[in-house]
Amino acid sequence: MTEADFEAVASLLSAGRRFLLTGHRNPDGDSLGSALALAQALQDRGKEALVVMRDRWSSSYEGMPGVSDVRVSAELPPDWPAGWDAALVMECPEPERPGFPSLLSGTTVNVDHHPGNTRWATQNLVVLPAAAVGEIIADLLDRLEWPMTPRIATNLWVSLVSDTGSFRYGNTTARALALGARLVTEGVRPDVVNEFLYEARPLSTLKLETLVLGTLELHDDGRVALVSLPKRFLAESGANEADGEGLVNRARGIEGVKAAALVRESDEPGVFRCSLRSKGSVDVRSVASARRGGGHRNAAGCRVSGTWETARADIANALAAAVSQEPG
Repeated sequence: MTEADFEAVASLLSAGRRFLLTGHRNPDGDSLGSALALAQALQDRGKEALVVMRDRWSSSYEGMPGVSDVRVSAELPPDWPAGWDAALVMECPEPERPGFPSLLSGTTVNVDHHPGNTRWATQNLVVLPAAAVGEIIADLLDRLEWPMTPRIATNLWVSLVSDTGSFRYGNTTARALALGARLVTEGVRPDVVNEFLYEARPLSTLKLETLVLGTLELHDDGRVALVSLPKRFLAESGANEADGEGLVNRARGIEGVKAAALVRESDEPGVFRCSLRSKGSVDVRSVASARRGGGHRNAAGCRVSGTWETARADIANALAAAVSQEPG
């Protein structure tokens, strides 16, 4: 990333009138929060901005300002790309991540902080030290000299606390903490946001968590934890697929566990989606990358083909190998 990258994106946003915004499939707080914040900033300048996601999100995010306006669709609008200045894509290291095959037919802006980003877009704003994409959006708004309203600040707060684990993870930098303080000054109510994010969960999500934790397996002398989410658990609990987000952290939080995985059944027979998490210097991104996935050192994801037994064994063995590489 260079200052020229910021200036190029800022110029595009200043000159354009209509923008699509999207993020990766199964959007999390960073993907949603950064897209909503930028969309609202564009709308405040009299521009049209539409957020489109391929999949729905966890019910925890229903309190985010403007989330009810997000369109969930298998396709981009029919007038893409002719009717739009650009599509801004949040937190997607590769162009396949949003789930829209027609995305690359128009002008695209890739806004991300993942080390494995392939710089695939027309314009790339990839800032590796950023704790969250929301941090990049905040910098972009400052360069544009666009004001930060409480709605924008709240969505950026969700982005920031989602990717730093409420300032608990190793990517919590002094810059991230400074942005958090600024967002509170700009009107964020941390108590209100934390309530809808963490303390107002539907009963169905707790039922799902109970079912998933019931599958817990410990490997490598308790240093690796696995939990599983077959699709039948969704029907049994009444939860939706997005409500499985974050359950891998429950496994990582066990005393003595260095790396954890949530292995979930996908819509594609024989394919399992794996969410990987770790502590300290254990590198789960390498595990994901070897399986055509990606992410960060302590948080990554990939897909594994096979059966339940072979998929879980593969991930457990790979995580044990990653743990064994930890210094000391």
